[in-house]
Amino acid sequence: MKITAIEAIPVAIPLNHPLKMAVATVSRRDSLIVRIHTNEGLVGLGEAVIAPYFSGETQAGAKAAIDTLLAPVLVGQDVFNIHANLARLDRVLYGNPSAKSAIDIALHDLLAQAMNVPLYILLGGKVRDQVNSTWAISAEEPTQAEDEALEGIEQGFQAIKIKVGVGSLQKDIERIRTVRKRIGNNIHLRADANQAWSPEAAIQFLKAVEDCHLQFIEQPVHRYDLDGMAKVARAVDTPVAPDEGLFNAEDALRHIRLAAADGAVMKIMKAGGIVGCRQLAAVLQAANLNLHLGGMPGQTSISAAAEIHLAVSLPDLSWDTGIYPHSISHDVVTERLVPVGGAYLPPEKPGLGVKLDEAALAHCRIEL
Repeated sequence: MKITAIEAIPVAIPLNHPLKMAVATVSRRDSLIVRIHTNEGLVGLGEAVIAPYFSGETQAGAKAAIDTLLAPVLVGQDVFNIHANLARLDRVLYGNPSAKSAIDIALHDLLAQAMNVPLYILLGGKVRDQVNSTWAISAEEPTQAEDEALEGIEQGFQAIKIKVGVGSLQKDIERIRTVRKRIGNNIHLRADANQAWSPEAAIQFLKAVEDCHLQFIEQPVHRYDLDGMAKVARAVDTPVAPDEGLFNAEDALRHIRLAAADGAVMKIMKAGGIVGCRQLAAVLQAANLNLHLGGMPGQTSISAAAEIHLAVSLPDLSWDTGIYPHSISHDVVTERLVPVGGAYLPPEKPGLGVKLDEAALAHCRIEL
């Protein structure tokens, strides 16, 4: 089965609630919906979730990368040779993991469709039937954070993530303590600083909320400050997890050598696709580190489906997932993925198991 054409369609989708964090406030998510066409009539879907503050990619830049560099080296190639095809992408373009992840996802979708099985079968089958996800809360006033947490609890979520690092350290501490008091001790509580702090400030914060029993703290210091991450990890009991600082298996090795992580936040859009994410997971598991598979608020059910298929198949997923199609009010697929009791089931149809809704896609499409 040969690749005949690749499309990269820019879309913009508003979030249900703006997400305020240390690096940005996101009220809509810009993405690229990718379609890979083949000579046998099958079409594979992928999604590049765009976050310039995260991966350095813009929507226009990612589209240009796909249209002018990545698509030309894949047209005419065999869909089934996924590793060879991904190597072709790396030869013509450094970095750009989100753009590459969309193509990786679409290739996996095509391969599973061709085999007439849901994608998780090709990834080794199910280790778990469903995956618990996360309810994310902005860095808002403590009372508003409390209300947002209760909204997630009412929908059945068993894990709450609170953004911190915006405003004063004391306000961050108050936000965590207020939410923990309201939701009780049976719900996982996590904090995400998005690189906001110095090592000293991170340690001060974590010592102050130690009795709130955070499951882990995400990226407390700058992504390149691995010595600072190690300093925080040594000083506190709360597990430390890099996100912005750990994209792939090579990044994981650097953190492991410096004892700069107790676990990690993996993302398909960081690792350049499902293949890269599985390589990363293997390294983390070999080092006995905790794994959390994250998505991005504002993502559609396309990238979410890829994450769910991967998540049910991973041998270890000790920190569950943060997959977020529930963060948008409308989607671009005919049957959007909806959490039940805060958890997602993998689609059982061939491939990713989702299909584009052309009218919805047209509604979300934007011109660059």
